[in-house]
Amino acid sequence: MKDFFQKVLPISLATSVFLAACSGPNFTKNNYSVTPNPLEMRGDSVSVVINGNVPQKSMKASALVTFQPYLKTKDGKEIALKSVTVKGEKAKGSADYTVNSKSGGSVTYSDKIPYTADLKNVKLYPRFSYNGKALKVPDSIMVVGTITTAGMLKYSNEFQSGTDSYQPEISNKSVNIYFPMDVDKFNPNFKVGKTLSNKGQIAELKKLLKKDPNWIIRGISINAYASPDGELERNSNLSKGRSSSTFAYFRKELKKLGFSEVNDSNFSMGYMLAEDWKGYATELAASTLADKDAMIAIVNNSNISDDERESQLRKNYEKSWKKSAETILPKLRKSELVVIGNKPFKTEAELVTFYGKYDQLNNTELYHLAIITTDLKQKEAVLIAYTMKVADDWKGFNDLAVVNLQTNNLNDATTNLNKANELSANNGTVLANMGALARAKGDNVTARSFYQKAADNGANTYYNLGVFDVKAGNYASAVSNFGKSGKSDFNTALAQLLNGDANGAKTTIDNLNVDELTWEHYYLRAICGARMNNQDVCTTNLVQAVSKNSAARTMAKDDVEFLKFFKNPLFEAAIR
Repeated sequence: MKDFFQKVLPISLATSVFLAACSGPNFTKNNYSVTPNPLEMRGDSVSVVINGNVPQKSMKASALVTFQPYLKTKDGKEIALKSVTVKGEKAKGSADYTVNSKSGGSVTYSDKIPYTADLKNVKLYPRFSYNGKALKVPDSIMVVGTITTAGMLKYSNEFQSGTDSYQPEISNKSVNIYFPMDVDKFNPNFKVGKTLSNKGQIAELKKLLKKDPNWIIRGISINAYASPDGELERNSNLSKGRSSSTFAYFRKELKKLGFSEVNDSNFSMGYMLAEDWKGYATELAASTLADKDAMIAIVNNSNISDDERESQLRKNYEKSWKKSAETILPKLRKSELVVIGNKPFKTEAELVTFYGKYDQLNNTELYHLAIITTDLKQKEAVLIAYTMKVADDWKGFNDLAVVNLQTNNLNDATTNLNKANELSANNGTVLANMGALARAKGDNVTARSFYQKAADNGANTYYNLGVFDVKAGNYASAVSNFGKSGKSDFNTALAQLLNGDANGAKTTIDNLNVDELTWEHYYLRAICGARMNNQDVCTTNLVQAVSKNSAARTMAKDDVEFLKFFKNPLFEAAIR
């Protein structure tokens, strides 16, 4: 640990050699800075920027200085960075910077190199030549170490499956029932002519209900229609009475058939009333009345009221109107009785008894079985059966591809995702999995592109995008994407920390379930404490991290995140 406390390069040395070209009077000037300090892994590289000022009358007009810093690893390996040249205004040859010997100036040096593991424990040193001759300078350190906290990123490849709404299927059964003119009590024996009878309609309804023994009744809706003759208010009162009597009658009949749910307090009756002019026009068109075309024109005239429509028909076509009252209007004095119910699907406990018997399940049941199956081999078998049975549903191929991805079967995953995409182009769920596939193949550029397209098409791929952002060193974007994902975890806190919000990162970890915290959570929170200059947060969390994983002790000893605490007795005790 004492290596971290070697003498850092004096400001005087860097200024005198690099910027003042050995001009003795400026040997003690404070004229340079290094950013970042310590160095920092960001994305896949490490960058360094050195800013320096050359004071007035400190640079020799004929001076030519070459500056080439280098990194020295823990095992003594040297890694040369690029060189820059600085000359006075009278120096011969070209240089990266020319500084006036009288007025002085500024110099900015920058370089960027790929990060490798041996750069973690590294020191930055200066190296100079003056007018072509190497200068010997003391081994003075400009920067100690590289922060590699971004490397703690946890990679995860999230997949997205289709969803279903596994609910009983609504299925209504309906018949028409009829009433005499001006009568609101339901008569099961009433007939309209020789062909329409309530008894026949009741028998038909019972037949429909008996055909489906598992059917569950939820309610009755009576759509009451009135023949166009008479006042609307009178028809309204008649229809309400007809609905009530019909509801009471059929409630008893349904109970006789074994539908005990009619006793439920939620069992209800819906109601609607309309004068059936449309039905009247339809019957007119099918009749042999001489005036039917002219009468239909009046019926279809939307610019007149119902009362005016009836008045014109009576006045202009009295004979035909009377005839229609005998042959057509009785058919329109009806109510449509709709029994509302559903046939329940099998319970999940029942579904899991159908492995290998997939032809006995309907499409909805088969897909739901795939959703609730956790064993990947069984899940694959169910989904293969589903894709064979429902070959035009993208969800089956998409979900089968997810299983392929989970078992690292990338060839089949490619085939199935291409099929899903063919069936449902620009589907966010499919695009998200195509991103996961590209990532599994090592093509991160394509993966990120698919994730972004998926997000643009409604899929929540923001977490995956956030992971890519951290990896690329785009920390502000990572924080934004993790926030939009709705997920809060270790990576969320890491992004906040890397983006400069140590307090926010600590709060994120504080709010996680304490039973789920790993040594890495405590270690990251210790770093938060160090960046906040909070000794207690730093050391107490290091103690927790070490207690969960002894490797954290060695890691912390060399981690320049804790540089300011290296000589602190409490820090030393925490990692002892």
